[in-house]
Amino acid sequence: MDPFIVKLSVKKFLAVAGIGLVGLTGLTACTGGSGEDAETGTETEAEAEETAEAAPVVVECDYTPVDAAPEAGLNIDAPLEMCTPGMVDTWDVAVTAVEADATETILGADASNAAPAAGSQYFMITLTGTNKGDAAAAPTDLLVGARNEAFTFQSPCGIVPNDLLDVAEIAPGESFTANKCVTIESDKVEGAIIEMALLNSWEAEVYTYFASA
Repeated sequence: MDPFIVKLSVKKFLAVAGIGLVGLTGLTACTGGSGEDAETGTETEAEAEETAEAAPVVVECDYTPVDAAPEAGLNIDAPLEMCTPGMVDTWDVAVTAVEADATETILGADASNAAPAAGSQYFMITLTGTNKGDAAAAPTDLLVGARNEAFTFQSPCGIVPNDLLDVAEIAPGESFTANKCVTIESDKVEGAIIEMALLNSWEAEVYTYFASA
């Protein structure tokens, strides 16, 4: 139902914010010598470098749930840093990890998942949220996407590990951690922010903005 790229002026969508391209998280062990014998089972430096280049690029942070400030993240020019929560309706939500190119992760998650179109990639966001409402609720109405200038990216990636859509009802005061993945043009990753809203078809969404790194 959602278009691949929604012009900001006509979008009916989403939210959570931040700027920048994502940094590196996987390190591999290097050997003491540059040409160790393969029979020893020890990686050479070249092999270690190749493994490091192939490792998923993920940025994450350690999050301790705290109450979000009422106005936090509402200004698109001042997105919230990772692990800083913002209010999204009755949820306090923080971005706790971003995998800017999650293509291999998504393809490995289920055999039915297809690769994105040429020039695009899968962009996976990990959210941690706390139900601040008075009743149990599921966070499945949270609209999450990546935005770069006038473009909003919200098309799904397929079957996602620990998908936000699979989260059951959360009791008041309790928290969840789940993933949301969108398809984004590769040349729009740098400078992208994450934005989030709660779907309320009867009124305009209020967006909260988060940094992606």
